[in-house]
Amino acid sequence: MGPDYRLSRLITHSIRRHLVGSEQRWVFERPPQDWAPPPIERTSLYLHVPFCRHSCPYCPYTKVQYRESLVEPFTLAAIAEVDWWADAVGPAEITSVYIGGGTPTLALDSVARVLMRVRERFRLTGDICIETNPADVDDETVRRLHDMGVELVSVGVQSFQQEKLAMLGRDYAPDIAERALALLAGSDFASVNADIMFALPCQAAADVIADLARAAQLGADQLTTYPLFTFPYTAVGKYLRLAAVRMPDLRMRQAHYRAISGWCAQQGFERVSVWGFKRGTVPRYSSVTRDGYIGVGPGAGSHLSDGFVLNTFDLSSWTGAMRDGRGATALRMPFAGEMSGWWWLYWRFYDTRIPLDDLDAALGNDAPKARRWLRVVEQAGFAVRNGGRLELTERGAFWLHLAQNYFALNYVNTLWTQARREPWPRAVAI
Repeated sequence: MGPDYRLSRLITHSIRRHLVGSEQRWVFERPPQDWAPPPIERTSLYLHVPFCRHSCPYCPYTKVQYRESLVEPFTLAAIAEVDWWADAVGPAEITSVYIGGGTPTLALDSVARVLMRVRERFRLTGDICIETNPADVDDETVRRLHDMGVELVSVGVQSFQQEKLAMLGRDYAPDIAERALALLAGSDFASVNADIMFALPCQAAADVIADLARAAQLGADQLTTYPLFTFPYTAVGKYLRLAAVRMPDLRMRQAHYRAISGWCAQQGFERVSVWGFKRGTVPRYSSVTRDGYIGVGPGAGSHLSDGFVLNTFDLSSWTGAMRDGRGATALRMPFAGEMSGWWWLYWRFYDTRIPLDDLDAALGNDAPKARRWLRVVEQAGFAVRNGGRLELTERGAFWLHLAQNYFALNYVNTLWTQARREPWPRAVAI
């Protein structure tokens, strides 16, 4: 662990102790044997489908090589986990379903069966969102997505430039990504999002803008732009260390972000998150900003009113736990004090819009402290007032993106690294 890591940990420890207080323990531990989730009236649901044909070297998520023999055990376990949650929390209203992976389109029959059980056990009232891979999108895929009630679709384009796709380990040509996006955009979904990566090694800002322009030309009404996250345990993290390749410096990253923001504003794309932009009145696509959610699948997390829980990452361990009716929760971090409210505020920053009138309800006794910090944010030029809310400026959004990259992702890396090593870790301090 180098000096940069130790410094970031010291800063992180000091900030979170000041904000949240000393009562909050930043440790994920095995839940007690008698632990049960609290009752839930209204929440979202995340379904993690771990199968991939090819493993992208930068991807940090739980995934396994696709084999048809694995799909049926996964399906039965996912249905069992839906039942486990319904038995534990009651017939909650599900305000959105997000299906990620992995590559969910490799197992659409499985996804359809799990969604059927969700509809049977819960009150599904919101949109269904799914991630797709360009190489898996065809007319049959579109038909099946509509049959399942999917309304929001995201396609992981990443780039339309062959050399960038090759560097990222994407095994399709640019014309495959173009055909997939055009087909989805012309197929009556409520919204189609395209993921585009920036801050890649040897990538110029003009390259990113060319990718954004092509995605918009092909019909994407939302654009999610994000940098190459170099989690140390991923293949790309190992490659960067071995090859002595370095990510673009701060100046280059800021130049890319400024170019993206400027181009989106000129083309009528409104910023709707730190990473995301949308055009028109389509519903916002987001993979992360849910105030609460329950997770189904290996490695899936859940955000409950009393804390976070995380399923075992190991597919066979997760499948066995659900087959035996034990539940697959491997780790839990309970909330103390106003932790839930601070987490709410973090995601409002991610949304780039902070509703000031909601601070008292969300943060209780810590609301005055939050207001003091928000005044500092405003005075620094990171946000401006617009009616009853603060809105991040381009500068504020960039620095939040950078802070997330260097600090918040350290939490994820620490937790996921250990969770990938052991199916049932005893404790992980973040």
